[in-house]
This record gives sequence, C-alpha cells and structure tokens, in this order.
Amino acid sequence: MAEIQNEWKQRAQKEINEPLDLQIPINQLRELIKKDITLNSRLDDGFMIKFLRARKYNTSKAFYLLQRYYKARQKDPTLYNLNVGPSTKNLFLETGAVFMLPDRDQHGRRIFVFRINKALPDISMDDVFKINYMTFELISEEPETQIAGVVIIADLTGFEWHKHHKYLSPYYAKKGAEIVQENFPLRFQGFHFINEPLYIYTVYSIIKPFLKEKIRCRVHFHGNNLSSLHKYINRNILPDYYGGAICFDPASWIHHFLSKDHYFEEIQKYGYNTSVKE
Repeated sequence: MAEIQNEWKQRAQKEINEPLDLQIPINQLRELIKKDITLNSRLDDGFMIKFLRARKYNTSKAFYLLQRYYKARQKDPTLYNLNVGPSTKNLFLETGAVFMLPDRDQHGRRIFVFRINKALPDISMDDVFKINYMTFELISEEPETQIAGVVIIADLTGFEWHKHHKYLSPYYAKKGAEIVQENFPLRFQGFHFINEPLYIYTVYSIIKPFLKEKIRCRVHFHGNNLSSLHKYINRNILPDYYGGAICFDPASWIHHFLSKDHYFEEIQKYGYNTSVKE
C-alpha cells in the first residue's frame, strides 16, 4: 500500500473520514469479501483501501461498491474484457483522443481529457469504452487520486454527427453513468463539456434522469467560453489550446498507459465464479 505525505493524510482524515489505523477497516472489508464464496477478488491492502476511500470508510458501502464493480464485469464480460489489441490502443491514443494532464488542479484532482476530433480512427465503441475504463483503472491506484478524485473534460470540437454519433449512444452513456455512480472506486468530481454542438443538450436530457442529483450538479457546459472553464480549473495546468499556460504533448501519458499491460492482465484474473454454488 503506497504511503502518502502528511498533508494528504490530514486531508483524507478531514474529507473522507480516514482513520489513523487503516488496518481495522481494511481487515473488516476483507472479511466481508471472504464471506462471498462466489467472488474471487483481489485482497491486498491497496485494493481494499481504494474502495474504502471511495465510500468514505463506510465498510458496508465499500463492500457493496466492490460487489457492483465485479458484477458489472460479470454482466457484460465482452465490454469489460480489457484485452484491447496494441494496434487499436496505439491508433486511438496517438490521435490525442484521451489523456491525463500531467498536473493536478488547484484541488488536487486529476484531469482526464476526452477529445473528439476529425482524426479519430474508426474503432469500435466497445474499444473506446475499454480504453477510457483502463485509464480510470490506472489512476484509481494513485492514493492522492483516491482522496481528491478526478475531473473530466469532454472536448467536442471536431464532432460531426455523421461520423461521431456513436459516441453519444444512450447504451454507452448509461454504462458510463453506472461507472461514475455505482460500480467504480473513484470519486468523479466534475464533468466539463467544451465546444459542444447544440444537440448535445438533447442527448444529455435523455441521460439526465439516470443521474443522481449530486452528479447532475457537477455537469457543466461551457461552449467555446474557455473563461467559464477556467472558473473551475486553473488555467495554469491546462494546455494552451484550452487557454492554458502549458504546451502539452500526451506522449508521456501514452507511454505510461502502454507500459501497463501486465496490470490489465492481472485485473482479468478476478471476478465472480458462477460455477460455485452458494
């Protein structure tokens, strides 16, 4: 389990009720998991703590979240099979379609950027979903991100209906909402749409009823008003093409992502075993 600096320890204690003795809730959660005989779960301390942090150390809620995490993969095994081919990952990532910014925002949160542009390769929506999900898997291992959470910027600058309408599929939108709210150990703290076409509001109106009120309050539409975005995310950490102060090349993030195949292979080993009788 990765250590965190004192300032993060203090923040965790204040914001998510992190106790001084982490081993007590870790052991409690581990015992709950062991009682679910159909579940083959990771049991290391680091895995336990990210679910506990996601539910502010409410052990029963953390256990329910962990069950939902694995049940989502049991329900949609094809969608959550993270064996995405190297060429597909390279094609998608090298267009700069998805990446993490190098610095955290003024609240310590990670910034995930999803960009729809004309250079996007023609790959399946399943693979797009998987690559996004794999990104969340990687950052969910970061202790600071477990505490502060993540913010998403969706840049729809190059969106063309005839080419990109699949990205607004209600099916994948609903699956995304499930990750945000119900079945993934990450605190999603904000969703910012920029350069969005007008019909995105119609699509959002379809998805909105599936969102909890606290998530709805975190959704913001900025159009081409980057000053509006800067009210939420300090421009000092944003790329220059978002009115920010840095020249950013996502190559370092791509390299990091592509070096983690062993981690994704390990994830695939766990889940519900339907052949075990309760």
